[in-house]
Amino acid sequence: MSTRSREIQIPTGLTITDLIDALAKKQIPYPPRLTKYEIARIVAARAKQLASGAKPLVDPKEVGSNDPVIIALAELREGKLPIVIVRTLPNGRRIEVKLKDLQKLEHELNFALPY
Repeated sequence: MSTRSREIQIPTGLTITDLIDALAKKQIPYPPRLTKYEIARIVAARAKQLASGAKPLVDPKEVGSNDPVIIALAELREGKLPIVIVRTLPNGRRIEVKLKDLQKLEHELNFALPY
């Protein structure tokens, strides 16, 4: 089974028709948002780094907490995390999507962000 990976370039300024066409042509990832599992994984991994002494990418005083989970959520919300989401498809192929690109697409499509 091949585990080739490819990075998706996400187009901007999509109408709903453009979105459907882009999804059908596999130009954007499905789902075109972060899943609750991806959010949990990102926050947990970043909170572990912060608890181990990593420097926060946001000011803890502005966040109002020194809790690593709260800081990790703030970093995610503000788009400060340089993370690539790797999604494995049922056929074994892997898709890599930059977190910032996915967050930008969520914002453009007016998804209610759960974080």
